[in-house]
Amino acid sequence: MAFTVTDFHDLVRLLEQHEEWRKELRRLLLTDELLNLPDTVQELRKEVNRRFAELARSIRDLSKTFTAHRQEFLAHQAQTEARFAELSAEVRALAEAQRRHYEEFTAQRAETDRRFAELAEAQRRTEETLNRLAEAFTTHRQEFLEYRTETDRRFAELAEAQRRHYEEFIAHRAETDRRFAELSAEVRALAEAQRRTEESLVAHRAETDRRFAELSAEVRALAEAQRRTEESLVAHRAETDRRFAELSAEVRALAEAQRRTEESLVAHRAETDRRFAELSAEVRALAEAQRRTEEIIQQILLRQEQFQRTLDRFGQTIGVTVEGQMVEALQRYLRERGYVLLEPITTLSIDQIGELDGVARVRGPDGNEAWVLVSVKARVSPRAVHEFVELLRNARVLQALQAYGIWGTVLPMIFGVTLDRRALEIARETRVGLLLQAQGELIAPQAWILEAPGQS
Repeated sequence: MAFTVTDFHDLVRLLEQHEEWRKELRRLLLTDELLNLPDTVQELRKEVNRRFAELARSIRDLSKTFTAHRQEFLAHQAQTEARFAELSAEVRALAEAQRRHYEEFTAQRAETDRRFAELAEAQRRTEETLNRLAEAFTTHRQEFLEYRTETDRRFAELAEAQRRHYEEFIAHRAETDRRFAELSAEVRALAEAQRRTEESLVAHRAETDRRFAELSAEVRALAEAQRRTEESLVAHRAETDRRFAELSAEVRALAEAQRRTEESLVAHRAETDRRFAELSAEVRALAEAQRRTEEIIQQILLRQEQFQRTLDRFGQTIGVTVEGQMVEALQRYLRERGYVLLEPITTLSIDQIGELDGVARVRGPDGNEAWVLVSVKARVSPRAVHEFVELLRNARVLQALQAYGIWGTVLPMIFGVTLDRRALEIARETRVGLLLQAQGELIAPQAWILEAPGQS
């Protein structure tokens, strides 16, 4: 039975479906060296990594050994310095003892001069003492020289140990360089093995090409056999070609739709990027405008604060002037209405609430006493009237007035320079008097009654 192209396609499809068949086919077509090459390379990589790890551990151990020797040397050096410090202290103590002995000798000599009779005995004791001191000094000096000799010997041993450590370090570095050289040789050998492997691969590729050429010849033979059998399959092939043509048309249509979709996506992405760029520019412009607005607001607030300070100074100046005019006008008004001032006209400030610009106790034409409470405004407005009425009705203000003895009959008045016409009706409704600088009394004050302390 001839092996046809259809059978070949069936074989390819079966190989795609069965992994174990493909492995068996590779085993038959490829050599063992090529099949084992990945495992060989992996093992070689593991071996190289292991040797590098061993080399790193050796370097770390060498560093730890050198650090330990250096710490021992520093400790020994500190111990030697401590011994030198002790020896210096002993020398200073010996000098101090010598000084004290010399002082004792001087005292003894003075005593000898005073007691000439005891000179011989004192001289003998002094000589013995000096001899002992000399012997002790000689002994201490000999010990000091021996200790210094011992210290020099230990310094020499320390230097020799340091030299040996340095020689060991040099030898270890040479050993490390030798190992690196061996490793380099192994790497070169590995490269040579890789080269031979590549040559083997080239030879295998040539063999594979030869086999594929033979297989192609066989395939051509099979194709020739297939040609003889294709006559019976012409109709089937035509149908297949037609279906493939339809499928190709559908695929091209699908590709065209995909292309249009991608173009639409690209255009949409470009439009989105453009809009984001415009939005970012607008946001930056808005942030800049916000910054300029904040700067303008800060300037406005600063100017408003300056204007408020100027207005406060102006108000203080005007207020003092108008208050002075109020005193003269109120005195004239009370005199013309038959009132007698019982106290000077003063101001009264109520903490954190407000201020009465004029307070005076008077006696009326009927002989009854009353209190005149005045608010001074350069311009009398409806708001000024309401604020004055609210101030007099405030419970805390009433308590403060009672504390100052202001209670009973009260005549509330507002003194001003100019007048808002709307304030006239409000003053009549609230029974507050209006007294202007140039026009005099416009509305007579009506008596309010403030309850005495303790009454409800």
